[in-house]
Amino acid sequence: MAKSERSNFAARSAFAAALLSIAACDGAPKYRLPDGTAYPYGPEKAEVHRLSRLQAGADGVSNGAAVFIEFRDVDGETCRGIGEMEVALVVSGRQPQTTLVSLDSRSDNSARWNRAVRMYELHFKIDPPLPVDPPPIVRADLKWTCGTRPAVSDSAHLDAPPAQ
Repeated sequence: MAKSERSNFAARSAFAAALLSIAACDGAPKYRLPDGTAYPYGPEKAEVHRLSRLQAGADGVSNGAAVFIEFRDVDGETCRGIGEMEVALVVSGRQPQTTLVSLDSRSDNSARWNRAVRMYELHFKIDPPLPVDPPPIVRADLKWTCGTRPAVSDSAHLDAPPAQ
C-alpha cells in the first residue's frame, strides 16, 4: 500500500470510528453513579404490566387489586426505577384511589419491589367489594416522573380474578 493510500485509509478509519462513537452516544449520560461516573443503564420505560389484576374475595366478589409496574432500560431489560411513581386505581363510578411512591427512597423502593417477578407490586383495597360476574371496569393508571425528563404515563384495564 502506498503512503497516500495508507494515510487515506487511516483518515477514513478515524472518521468511521468518530461516527460510530457519536451514534453510540446520544449526548450527556442520563444517569450517573454516586462517584459521578456515567452509567448507561437506568429506567427508560415504565408500564402497568398485564400481570395486574383484581383479587378474588369471598362470595364471588373482588375486594382488592394487585398492580404490577415494570421498568425497562435502554436494552429492554427489566430494571428498578428511580424518581416518583403515582399509581391510581380507577373503578367506574367511584373516586380513584391514588398511591405515590418515591423510588429514590431506598426503603420505599425495596418495600414495593417483588424480586420473584422483578417488578413493583402495589395493593389496593376495594371497599365496598365489586361483583366479579359481570366483571367491573377497573383501570390502573401510572404516571412516572424522574428529574427534568418528561413524565411517562401508562394505563391498563385489570382482569377479573380467575374463577375458583
